Amino acid sequence: MGATVVLAAGLCYLAVRSNLRGQVDDALTAQGALLQGEGGRFGPRGPLPGLGLDGPRRRFRPDALPGPPDRRGGTADYAAVIDGAGHVLALAGDATLSPTEADRRIAAGGSGTRLADRVVDGVHLRVLTAPVGGGIAVLLGRSLEGVDDTLRRLSLLLVLLCAAGTALAAVLGRRTAARHVAVLERLEAAQAAQQQLVADASHELRTPVTALRTNAEVLRDGTGLAAAERDALLADVVEQAEELTALVGDVIELARGDQPGDATEDVRLDVLVAEAVERAQRHAPGVTFTTDLRPVALEGVPDRLGRAVNNLLDNAATYSPPGGAVAVAVREGEVVVRDRGPGVAASELGRIFDRFRRGSSAQGRPGSGLGLAIVRQVAEAHGGSASARLPDGGGLEVRLALPGAHAVQAAPDARAHAPRPAGAVTPGASPSSPPS
Repeated sequence: MGATVVLAAGLCYLAVRSNLRGQVDDALTAQGALLQGEGGRFGPRGPLPGLGLDGPRRRFRPDALPGPPDRRGGTADYAAVIDGAGHVLALAGDATLSPTEADRRIAAGGSGTRLADRVVDGVHLRVLTAPVGGGIAVLLGRSLEGVDDTLRRLSLLLVLLCAAGTALAAVLGRRTAARHVAVLERLEAAQAAQQQLVADASHELRTPVTALRTNAEVLRDGTGLAAAERDALLADVVEQAEELTALVGDVIELARGDQPGDATEDVRLDVLVAEAVERAQRHAPGVTFTTDLRPVALEGVPDRLGRAVNNLLDNAATYSPPGGAVAVAVREGEVVVRDRGPGVAASELGRIFDRFRRGSSAQGRPGSGLGLAIVRQVAEAHGGSASARLPDGGGLEVRLALPGAHAVQAAPDARAHAPRPAGAVTPGASPSSPPS
């Protein structure tokens, strides 16, 4: 960008310089052509009246020479008449135009013209040497001081513009580079996360697959097994297959990440949570769920939000003691689930949302360690976050923050959203499908 600005400024300067100097050259060339048309009036036999070409060097006014019309630039500011020997026969103007060897050759040769820059008596001139016949040439000079002043001002302006343009290009370039670096870092982080997920999943899948294969081989080879032993092995196979299915489903959900393409729609978060509570109550009848669901809506992906809420409720039910209570609340911008289980150690609190991370209290309990990782992923995909704390009285409180969730007007016949037993669904919204 900076190089482009500098190149454009340079081309602009050259174009203006060429145009201004071209006007001076055109005026000199036009007057020179007119003088050459005078022919022998400059010869020894026909001197131009008033120039005194037959006598010693004399001065005359520049306008004594014929010039083109005013629209062609008028007469030159300075002039000199020279012969083939290089003698100055007459001068016009304040500067003394002294002939050069090239001028003498043109006067002696009688053909061709020459344009050149000269500095005469401290004045920058553009000088045309034109032969007019009879071994005589005329030097016509025009001052370039006005052109030089204009070009100096233009060059200063262009330098300032180049500096400003280059600085702006540098700022924009740094910002663009920073954005590109951020994109590349996100891509690299995503690739690293995928590779780590594959490695972790391979490790975690090995245990249930091995156990499933072992039990299947025992069933295949154990022809002398008692009926009770065979039934126990079959029950283990079914349980391990279910565990493997759940683990594969969680891995697939995590692998989705924040891929584009999920269709978003208006979601009544309180209705979605109420339906998830009903499912959790059926799966964990020994746990009591109480809800405080205020009317809240957001723009999101229903099945992914449902999966995150299901994971929160399943996690709370898994770690609740028999007859324990799980409190579920929906408020503007968040979903909060609190259980009364053993909780986690304070040192483990910051890592419970990591993949395949299970607290020390999870030993011997079913699960893959992916549920809360999916919760965090869904929250971040919706511009939010997931956090946990150890509340007073024991247990664990997990908070799903969704900044896009805002309060809405409840339907006229909706029940009050005071704490109530599970199963109450706020009317007025289409229920979302349970996640696969």
